[in-house]
Amino acid sequence: MPVQVLTGDKFRDNCITLLHKALIGDDKIKINEEEESRLAEKAKLIEHYIYKNSNSTVNKNYKDTARSKIWNLKDKKNPELRQNVAEGFINEEEFAQMDAEAMASKERKRQNIIIRKNSLASSIADLSDLDRSNINNNRNL
Repeated sequence: MPVQVLTGDKFRDNCITLLHKALIGDDKIKINEEEESRLAEKAKLIEHYIYKNSNSTVNKNYKDTARSKIWNLKDKKNPELRQNVAEGFINEEEFAQMDAEAMASKERKRQNIIIRKNSLASSIADLSDLDRSNINNNRNL
């Protein structure tokens, strides 16, 4: 049963439909009408908060945010996000405000920490080399 959307804006209505499909998840799993309706309401609320956070306009920020939320909900490598949003462990307003780092899977967050540590270590090493170079150049003056 398709979600009923009545915002009056074609893009917003499509966003709600895509959020709803993403919240349902795997097409192979059949859900009952009550659950589908609950997820449809959740999709409407998520879209409402995305719209509100974009100054109540369908602008670049709205489109980018909506696209990011849909993509992250559909990410096969991060099923926990979809489950947490669908089951209400992450509420609609909170989800609408989450950035990419907050939506990332545990594995992705772990990888990001390693990347930041390596980058920081590399930057410190570069600064140390620069300091040694400056000390040597000052001695030659």
